[in-house]
Amino acid sequence: MNKVIRICAAALCAAAIVAMVIWSGVKNRQKTQYTRNTIVMGTAASFTVYGSDGDSIIDDIADAEDTLDKEVLSWRAPESELAVLNAGYKAGEDYKVSDELADIIGRTLQISEAGDDKLDITIRPLAEVWGIEDGRSVIPDKADIDAALKKVDGTNVSVDSDFVNIADSGMMLDLGAVGKGYGCDLAADYLKDSDATGACIALGGSIVVYGSKPDGECWKVGVKDPRNSEGTVLGTVSIPAGETTFISTSGDYEKYFMVDGKRYHHILDPDTGYPAWTHTIAATVVCDDGLTSDALSTLCMLLDRDDAMKLVAQYGAKAVIIDDEKRVYVSDDLKSSFNMTASGYTIADD
Repeated sequence: MNKVIRICAAALCAAAIVAMVIWSGVKNRQKTQYTRNTIVMGTAASFTVYGSDGDSIIDDIADAEDTLDKEVLSWRAPESELAVLNAGYKAGEDYKVSDELADIIGRTLQISEAGDDKLDITIRPLAEVWGIEDGRSVIPDKADIDAALKKVDGTNVSVDSDFVNIADSGMMLDLGAVGKGYGCDLAADYLKDSDATGACIALGGSIVVYGSKPDGECWKVGVKDPRNSEGTVLGTVSIPAGETTFISTSGDYEKYFMVDGKRYHHILDPDTGYPAWTHTIAATVVCDDGLTSDALSTLCMLLDRDDAMKLVAQYGAKAVIIDDEKRVYVSDDLKSSFNMTASGYTIADD
């Protein structure tokens, strides 16, 4: 068979990587609207802030996000707290961390447990074997996958107060599945103490909308069409003005390669060692906190659709899930707020 290999390199383009397209709905820009597209936390970020201090607010939030990444969350940055933990822990012994890192790990473990332990924060050894995030486009040998899987088991990690305990040696924590969502939480906390009247901030595939736009209309957040070009919108989710809402999207179109017509993407199943194949190609979760929305959108890719929808509802969240037959499943309490605009897709009845 001829092999067609394609890398989705959206991460290299700041305008294209944002997994959802922000529709501000403002026709006449006012002097109190500040907008910036940049790179934050190693990913494309988009900032729109309303308020006389908007420019400095964007500066402060962007700096805070980069500090969060470099000093706490990044497994790559050698001096980050997570990287130091990965390098310095001893199997079975308590390791003291900051209250912030302990909280992030603990909350992520709880959500993963509710999702059949699929959101595995020890996935890093397996991710390195695949190398999809770094542009590799070759299926690893099964022996290498099996060897990596021996170091992947999130149930071997526990948190007690501000201590983390990792039961086995050779494991490596990776919080990439929740980092951008938590970054949106950080942004929302900053906005509450600022002079901003409204804001929409996107960090990769996670978004927070805060306050109101000058026209008082609802926010409209576009959900990307997972099978069309960058910037193409499947539909929009309307968010009432005045609310602080978090929206995260995960999909098989972000980082992937193709071999013999099969898509190998970066969301890896810790049970099989291979990319998740659950017939779901993209999932958007609307929630009242960023870490949870980010975690749940990834779990929607790892669980079958019915289980994913049940888990989303368990957390009081809402979802739009798209399958490989281009059927779109929308949570009942989100249907009145979701407007599909793309052709070729159908809203599923169940």
